Amino acid sequence: MDQEYFDRLAQAVVDGEADAAVQLVNDGLGKGVDPIDAVERGLARGIMKVGEDFGAGEVFLPELIMAADVMKKATSILDEKIKASGTPRTTLGKIVIGTVKGDIHDIGKSVVAAVLQANGYDVEDIGIDVAVDGFIQSVKQNNADVLGMSTLLTLPLQVMGEVIAAMKEAGLRDRVKIIVGGCPVTQEFAEEIGADAVGFDAADAVKKVGKLLGRS
Repeated sequence: MDQEYFDRLAQAVVDGEADAAVQLVNDGLGKGVDPIDAVERGLARGIMKVGEDFGAGEVFLPELIMAADVMKKATSILDEKIKASGTPRTTLGKIVIGTVKGDIHDIGKSVVAAVLQANGYDVEDIGIDVAVDGFIQSVKQNNADVLGMSTLLTLPLQVMGEVIAAMKEAGLRDRVKIIVGGCPVTQEFAEEIGADAVGFDAADAVKKVGKLLGRS
């Protein structure tokens, strides 16, 4: 496929057109497009453009949410193909991310996951209302380098501390970095529960994860 194909794939993300992106992905796979190329040369370019425009105040939260949704749906198809091929995508690190037990908010966490993936990380989004054991199991199964936890509510904040305590008990804390985020999360709270960093938005999360893992 020529560059025009990847440009159209990137533009589908920018425009928030999930159906168009899925169609392009399936058409490309049917014509032999490398799924890794589809992610890195197409989808990733699109979500990074939206992230840059959001940071510059040129697009707003609804557009960012739609772009993240497009990225999530399209990459789920491509990731299955990548896993089936046995050829792993180059990654800067493995990240498990989820919204803690007691909170069903999905948007902020999904945006962060999409932007991290676009920036070269292998991200396992384990969804919403995730219990302590769910985080621990996923970190083990994915051999994660970083665990990300999110909440937009105050009451579930305690779950973040419980997860970190469970990580210590499981012998995982020393090798896994932990980043937390969400409206009620402050730097002081993160330090209190023993997290390594706070991601105040998607761009900040990427920067902090890179710093934690010694990436540029």
